[in-house]
Amino acid sequence: MECQELRAELGAWRQGRLAPDQRQALERHLSACAECQRWERDDRTLGRLLVERLPRYPAPAHLRVRIRAAAAARPGTLWWSAPVGAALATAMLMVLVLLPVLPRSAAPDPLQPLVRAALSQHTRSVLWGEPRPEAIPAVLPRLMRETRIELAKVFEGDDEVRLVGVEPVVVEGRWGLAFSYQDREDHALTYVILPGQGLAVPNRNRVQIDRFRPMLTQINGFSVFVWKQGPLACFLISDLVSEGDLTRFRDHFLRIRLETEPVQAP
Repeated sequence: MECQELRAELGAWRQGRLAPDQRQALERHLSACAECQRWERDDRTLGRLLVERLPRYPAPAHLRVRIRAAAAARPGTLWWSAPVGAALATAMLMVLVLLPVLPRSAAPDPLQPLVRAALSQHTRSVLWGEPRPEAIPAVLPRLMRETRIELAKVFEGDDEVRLVGVEPVVVEGRWGLAFSYQDREDHALTYVILPGQGLAVPNRNRVQIDRFRPMLTQINGFSVFVWKQGPLACFLISDLVSEGDLTRFRDHFLRIRLETEPVQAP
């Protein structure tokens, strides 16, 4: 087991969800790798701090009564099953709609799961992300080292779009970075950067933006730009989908594309 694989499986290991051979491989690597031991300690410490310091709010007194009434009215169905079911159905629909967007071939297309995962990351960032722009200068160098996504230049925002967060992601076994932006109209944008080896962006659905030609995909209320930049695969996601909004989204793409550059290989 390599370091990146171990770090991607830490959560499953702690929860006892790994197969015996995977668990043994992880524990052998962890016992011998000082860097992963340090990563595991930091990750465990972060989890403990979140549990200790995140605010907790007491539920209102009438909540138990409402839950019992809902359960009695619909035996066997939890009160939250409808919204959760709707959310899961939406997620499944997004996957089904996306599948025909990319060209079919006899061999599996490695780009398809990456696009879906980037879209999921955007949704997660919008729902759960907390803006922490003040922490970005301190954490970004470490994240670049840990994910091996080396950037010589990063779009730090301007009067139209501001950078509000950055975090590491693991997508289909690839370590990457996810940058969160917000524009002046409070639209959220997620910019996911992954290693791009073995990936090719189809020529269909390309759009011309200045001198660039990214692929544009629209999926159930989201727009996704996909492009290759040197050794990297890049995804920019937002809810800007109408004709007028797409003009703004293209402008956002150009700002980010021009001001984000990977480190050139020697």
